[in-house]
Amino acid sequence: MRKFTLNKDPKKLSPTDEQIKRQKDFTRLHHSYEKVVKRGKRPLYRDPKLFLLLFVIGLVIFLMYLESK
Repeated sequence: MRKFTLNKDPKKLSPTDEQIKRQKDFTRLHHSYEKVVKRGKRPLYRDPKLFLLLFVIGLVIFLMYLESK
């Protein structure tokens, strides 16, 4: 288990100029945001891998339902 120490030093932490410049690139920030937030171009039901996954899950649920009767 790690041992953590509290930093009780009252010194002020501030980012460097390089860190500030890296975060000022709005186009990259916007692109990353859009990539996370926007939906995919292909609908979920037309994705073959997702369709197979949903089919297998549905089959397992159906078989569990039949076993319980």
